[in-house]
Amino acid sequence: MNHPTAPDLDGELPGAGPSPESQNALLRGLNPEQLAAVTQPPGASLILAGAGSGKTRVLTTRIAWLMSTGQVSPAGVMAVTFTNKAAKEMLTRLSAMLPVNTRGMWIGTFHGLCNRFLRAHWKLAGLPQGFQILDTQDQLSAVKRVIKALKFDEERVIPKQTTWFIAGSKEEGLRPKDITPRDELGRMQLAVYQAYEEQCQREGVV
Repeated sequence: MNHPTAPDLDGELPGAGPSPESQNALLRGLNPEQLAAVTQPPGASLILAGAGSGKTRVLTTRIAWLMSTGQVSPAGVMAVTFTNKAAKEMLTRLSAMLPVNTRGMWIGTFHGLCNRFLRAHWKLAGLPQGFQILDTQDQLSAVKRVIKALKFDEERVIPKQTTWFIAGSKEEGLRPKDITPRDELGRMQLAVYQAYEEQCQREGVV
C-alpha cells in the first residue's frame, strides 16, 4: 500500500521545490567565479572578494540554490550579517528568488541571532521568559549601583573601567569563580563583577 509523502516542518513536501528551469534562473547572470562559489558542494567554503564584487548576491544565491536543490530546508539556514539592514536585504532577496517562508530562517546580526536563541531556550539558559537585555548605559548604571552598595570609592573603582573589566572577562568566557585578582583593585573589581552577576540574575536581565 502506498502512503502519501508527509510534509516537512516547513509545510513543504520533501523534494518539492523549484523546477530545473527555476534553478537555472537562479544562476543566470553570475560570472564563472560567482557560479563556482554558489554551486560548491555542501561543506565549508571560504569566499574572498573585495567591496562591490557581489558577495551578498553570491551568499544569497547560494542559500537559494541549496534550498532549491533540496540540500537544506529553510529552518536549516543560518546567515550572520554585520547590520540589520544587510539581514533585511538578504531576506528580501530570498523571498524574491524562491516561494518560501523566510520566517523560519536564521538570518540576522550576531546579537540578533543570540537574542533569538535565548528567547527560544530561556529555560536552558536559566533566564525568566520575559528577560530584558541591558544596553551599554544600563550596564554602567547597574555597575554604579553595585559599587555604591559595596561602599567602594568610585574614584578608585571607576565604574566605566569596571564595566570594561566585566565585559572583557565575559568575552574571554571568565566568570567570577574563574578569576584570581592580582591586586587590591582587582579584588574589588572582582567583587563588583560577582555582585553584578547576582543582581542581573535577581532582576532577570542579561
